[in-house]
Amino acid sequence: MKKPLLAMFFLVGVLLGCSTTGDKRQAKTLFNGRDLAGWVVMYEGEWTVEDGALVGRNGRDWSTNPEKSGSWLRTEKQYSDFILELDYAINAGGNSGIFIRSALERNPAFTGHEIQILADYGRQPTKGSAGSLYDVVPATKNMSKPAGEWNHVRILTRGRRIQITWNGEPTIDYQTDRLIKGYIGLQNHDAKSLVRFRNIRITEL
Repeated sequence: MKKPLLAMFFLVGVLLGCSTTGDKRQAKTLFNGRDLAGWVVMYEGEWTVEDGALVGRNGRDWSTNPEKSGSWLRTEKQYSDFILELDYAINAGGNSGIFIRSALERNPAFTGHEIQILADYGRQPTKGSAGSLYDVVPATKNMSKPAGEWNHVRILTRGRRIQITWNGEPTIDYQTDRLIKGYIGLQNHDAKSLVRFRNIRITEL
């Protein structure tokens, strides 16, 4: 798909996300920059707040088994249609992800979706590279920045449609056959990975 056409589809999606009654829905902060209020730790792993950022390290037990989960952090509330925005930075060799509409049972990357986070600047897009819907569809372009730099992600969900903008570039427009309501989560992958998140906010549609 040509970029101008893809960009037009994203604009239409944003407009469809607006209220038809004229009210302006406000973005809500999911992370207050001080503590883990509003979040639940799943299957251990270490989460701290440092310099106003949410930091995940010493994750454990992750595999590609759809029936088994590793350590992650999830919201207390479930969400369906929304705009989720956040910034992340990850170390060289690190691995993480953003879960959307995931269930508590089984592997959240397979009940909902995982948007992959890697420090793989310059890599050709695959179903496992940064910005992909993990094991489902690659991003149209790998927009990840070098290790340690902050990246910005915007995720729009409306029904079965998932649209992702990565560092200002529309990269995914996909119709899912998975859950359309569930938890938002952040992956804590392994002891070699250190991931930071900040400016996490959501607008429910």
